[in-house]
Amino acid sequence: MNDRLKGAVKLIAVLFIAVLVFFVIFINVTINKHKPVFVSTDTESREWTLTPGYESEMIQSNFWAYVNAAYVLVGSAPDYQFYKIASNVPRNNYDVDNFFVDDGGSFMYYHDENANKISRVAVDVSSYQADVDWEAVKAAGVDMAIIRAGYRGYGTGKIVTDDMFVNHIEAALEAGLDVGVYFFTQALNYNEGVEEANYTLNLIRDYNITGPVIIDTEEMNAEGARTEDLDIDARTDSIVGFCETVKAAGYEPMVYSNRNWFVQQLDMSRVGNYKLWLAHYSNQPNFPYLYTAWQYTSEGRVAGNNIDLAMNVWIE
Repeated sequence: MNDRLKGAVKLIAVLFIAVLVFFVIFINVTINKHKPVFVSTDTESREWTLTPGYESEMIQSNFWAYVNAAYVLVGSAPDYQFYKIASNVPRNNYDVDNFFVDDGGSFMYYHDENANKISRVAVDVSSYQADVDWEAVKAAGVDMAIIRAGYRGYGTGKIVTDDMFVNHIEAALEAGLDVGVYFFTQALNYNEGVEEANYTLNLIRDYNITGPVIIDTEEMNAEGARTEDLDIDARTDSIVGFCETVKAAGYEPMVYSNRNWFVQQLDMSRVGNYKLWLAHYSNQPNFPYLYTAWQYTSEGRVAGNNIDLAMNVWIE
């Protein structure tokens, strides 16, 4: 057998192995769409490990190109969890290198390919940030305030208005900021999501809300939290109940969560077409779906205020 034929046979064998690996991952995730696939990247332990060389490098390169295009990876090597990206949800086309901090400034922005700034600055607050000087916030260049309207108790299930809601919303509006609101959910089902939405809508009915009405879904690290064992379908139902009620009332619904919670605890095929607000504390966001806002720190500072504020890049 000449060298050219040997090379062709070897290449075909390599490609067959690569296709087989992709097929196994696809079948596993398709059958268990909410369950991660555990894939070891420790090639030393695999019987089919190839001799280092061109073919091995090609398989590795093609494999990771495919994986990053088709999955969200959670965890770290060698034990990544792979979550299939929902095909019916819009993806973002952001160039993460276009997120930047202005020279001499402290706020993050996003600019287009022509270096035009196309984002706004938003802060989000609750009763934990009681002493906000909203006039100073506006003067510093912040465009939008996202204010917690209320929350549901993780133990009792009782809905409560945030202690600082009225003070924050009235002062922020008086300072000339655009305002949106959010509600921290502990809903167990669709009807409780609707209940939380109606409570929020009642709170904001007398205010000029130009920003979104947001449901905040995230892990509650407390013993006995009512949502501790909530399954993905029930949690997603509650989000849809909130968002559809907000939409029917004429406001823009939005879903807030962190990167891993979105892909591990929600059915993105059902919530991904609402506007998304991504919490991801990193120099650059790593999230495939289209998101409107990126919360990049909870420890930002704004001139005239001596408290930590959560800071956001708002792209719309």
